[in-house]
Amino acid sequence: MTAFVQTLTLAARNLTRNGRRTGITLLGLTLGVAAALVLQAFVAGIFSLLGGVVVQGRTGAIQVHRAGHLQADQDALKFTLPYDEALMARIAKVPGVKAVAPRMTFEATIGNGNQSTLALVTAVDPARDGNVCPARYANEVGRPVKPDDKSVAVLGLKLADGLRAKNGDELQLLASGESGQPNLLDIKLIGKIPAATEIDARRLVITTLVQAQELLQMPGRVTEYAVALDRDDRADEMRDVLQAELGKDYQVVSWLDLLPQIRSVRTMLRAVLRIVVGVLLLLLVTAVANTMLMSVMERTREIGTMLALGMKREAIGRLLLMEASVLGGLGTLLGMSVGLGVVQVLFTVGVTFRPPGADVPSTMHPDVDMLAVVVTVAIAFVGTVLAGVGPAKRAAKLSPAECLRSV
Repeated sequence: MTAFVQTLTLAARNLTRNGRRTGITLLGLTLGVAAALVLQAFVAGIFSLLGGVVVQGRTGAIQVHRAGHLQADQDALKFTLPYDEALMARIAKVPGVKAVAPRMTFEATIGNGNQSTLALVTAVDPARDGNVCPARYANEVGRPVKPDDKSVAVLGLKLADGLRAKNGDELQLLASGESGQPNLLDIKLIGKIPAATEIDARRLVITTLVQAQELLQMPGRVTEYAVALDRDDRADEMRDVLQAELGKDYQVVSWLDLLPQIRSVRTMLRAVLRIVVGVLLLLLVTAVANTMLMSVMERTREIGTMLALGMKREAIGRLLLMEASVLGGLGTLLGMSVGLGVVQVLFTVGVTFRPPGADVPSTMHPDVDMLAVVVTVAIAFVGTVLAGVGPAKRAAKLSPAECLRSV
């Protein structure tokens, strides 16, 4: 233990002999590790924001459909489910499930008497929907639908503006039910939602489940049950659990299954992130290797003297390796501290931006989990230690006579 402390002390002292070079290397390590952590926090923050917008405000974490519904396209309303309290209770009792809400989603045409356009209707049970999608009416102008409402609707902001509709105006909703017969429902606009996505802004219509069943002439039917989870990041795992619980007559999908483009983008960004972080850490390792090699070249006569005085080659190698370890350990710890400090500030303050097509800006809170921190710091530290192996071996193989003759 005493020998280790002596070697550590000597290694730290040697690093201070060329303070400028050591300082530059430490600065590079600090900034590199910090940048790697901040970059990972930004990517995680983007997907956390996106997941929150979609899950909390639109789809729910999981949806339960009748088998075949999602593949039916134009005949989707032929694959509906009964409004079943027993089924909802069965879903709700699964560990990890927080809430369940029945829903109908379908295409319709909405107009103001002079013009009309395609709409995507989401019919909800107002008494239950807030437990699954608590952020559905975020930033709303007006009010949400209520359980006792009749013939009312909430529209996406751009859809309402396109129809030149104000709160209180009468609109017409036209849709075909399971039989294919078109039906018309007069509705009153009671609210507008500044949507976070383009499709919601231009197509979204929210009404009550009872009104939708009346419009489609499908009483007591729903197209899906939306499910909220204790942890949204377990959506894929819980999808499989619920599928096993409910059986083959049902099709259980996570929100990422409903929006596969988001899953693809997430996979791509994670791959790009790994490459960028890997290249960044490789550059840091190269910088440490260069620093250690320069140190060996500058101290050739010193190393020769130590060898001539009887110091073992293994001890020389351990000393150089300890110097790389001290440099790497200090640099990664400083980088972790700076990186986590920046992430904490950004998480607290938030980063506000406006996604393409969105009506309102969104605030992202970059965050990084401890696993990512540990992996990044471990890779950076091990990499810097390995970077010192080559120079340490070179120093250990030097000949005392040649070292002493060098200038």
